[in-house]
Amino acid sequence: MAMGKTGLAFLLACAAAAAQAQQAADAGDALREPCKAVPEAPQAAREFAIRAQCVLLGAVPSADRIGEARTLARRAMQMDDPAGGFLLYVAFVNDPANAYAADGRIDMAAYGQLAARGLPQRLDQIEAIEALAFAAGKGHVNAGLWLASYFHETVAPGNVLRLAAMADLLVKGGEKGPLLERLVRESEAVGKAAPGTQASTKVFLQAYQHGVAAAKSGYGVQTSGRQCEQVRLRQVSAGRINDAQFLPLKGTMVANSYLVRGQWTEYWTFQACGEEVPVKMNFRADGWGGSTFTAEHNKG
Repeated sequence: MAMGKTGLAFLLACAAAAAQAQQAADAGDALREPCKAVPEAPQAAREFAIRAQCVLLGAVPSADRIGEARTLARRAMQMDDPAGGFLLYVAFVNDPANAYAADGRIDMAAYGQLAARGLPQRLDQIEAIEALAFAAGKGHVNAGLWLASYFHETVAPGNVLRLAAMADLLVKGGEKGPLLERLVRESEAVGKAAPGTQASTKVFLQAYQHGVAAAKSGYGVQTSGRQCEQVRLRQVSAGRINDAQFLPLKGTMVANSYLVRGQWTEYWTFQACGEEVPVKMNFRADGWGGSTFTAEHNKG
């Protein structure tokens, strides 16, 4: 997963494409509209949630935007409002303390510091993910979409299936959009090609290109230098995860869905111009939801 990269993108219903800029502006205006009448001292759950949203948007001034929004969202969730759970996750994502990108570039030093956090430094993260699952379980559409994205990006056994299930639920509920369509398409592709992978959909697709390159190189080794461009993944088998450490998340939707530490090996078998080419893929959880990987021809 890549928490800290997205900001209020989904909350504001905007996308990166310039063609959608006006649509995003209109959505932002619509979300700010309730802020004109939001009470300073909320009483009802919905009022707490709306004020949290307005604080996050900057429509309501705050000396501690993230802290105040988190407190308001937490109160709304305690009163059983799913919007509170969703906004609690949004507050985590938008907390500068969890950011590692600037000007479109990843700061690897900042990423490494986040990845090295111990459990006491991850309590807000645990709360946020569990809050997102609470909101999605209550039928909050944006929470469902964000949870699907979380499964897409976060390394852990079973997250490919979790993504497929959440995306299917959203589609059956009548939801549409480019992001959801991409999540469905990618989860179906990975689920069909590699049902046994321990990686996330995102990491698998990243690793796939390296696997293909290793298969092409391996084909050359096996055929005394011949080349083949028609390479197709035929089978994937994964070994157990060694030294596995999961974020201690509660609830059936997200339990064991975030691998913090651990490494494992997968054996990918490619078909290349009539030749079977085995490739060994080594994965290691990077501590912040993602994974590093290497690909090599498995000479046996």
